[in-house]
Amino acid sequence: LALNALFQARNAEASIANKTLKMRKTEAEELIWRFTKYKALAVALNPIGMLDVMGGAIADLALIRSLSQLYGLPMTGYEAGNLWKKIIASSGGLLLGELGSSMLLGLGKSASAVASTFESSVGLTAYAGTAITQAGIAGYGAYAIGQAAQVYLEQGCSWGPLGPSTVIQDILNQVEPNTILYRLRQELGEQLEGRSSLQ
Repeated sequence: LALNALFQARNAEASIANKTLKMRKTEAEELIWRFTKYKALAVALNPIGMLDVMGGAIADLALIRSLSQLYGLPMTGYEAGNLWKKIIASSGGLLLGELGSSMLLGLGKSASAVASTFESSVGLTAYAGTAITQAGIAGYGAYAIGQAAQVYLEQGCSWGPLGPSTVIQDILNQVEPNTILYRLRQELGEQLEGRSSLQ
């Protein structure tokens, strides 16, 4: 009798999480995309290597917490950190590559920023190119992490029977980097053009 009650409670919890997720799916997509843009901008505009990587990680954690709050599912900072680590570790190295690339590009961006203060436009051009590349990588990573966190929350704060590696790999296979980078470039370009026309 007690075992049956536990099974029913587990099924009810998963059902409530699924219904909540379906009601909030559009809001979640907008939230993920907003964090994707903000993370890309923050990483691109930060000239100090390593701070941009730490800022990106903080943005990812804030995204996970915001998604859990949107769905009304409790998640502490510690749990969000554990989920973030699980997503990074289970991504098959892709998101680990994002962190490594961001560190290297961040250091190069810092060097370019220093060089541009002493030299002409060559250092500034190198900085801009590195910043754009780093923004694209950071944005793609934020989007993938947001999608993975959304699936985790949808399944009642569980990875389900497939486990995290399979679920995250399926998500990464569905996320087309070219379309995300194109959309990110378009929207950020529009925002920058809008700001420059206001000045």
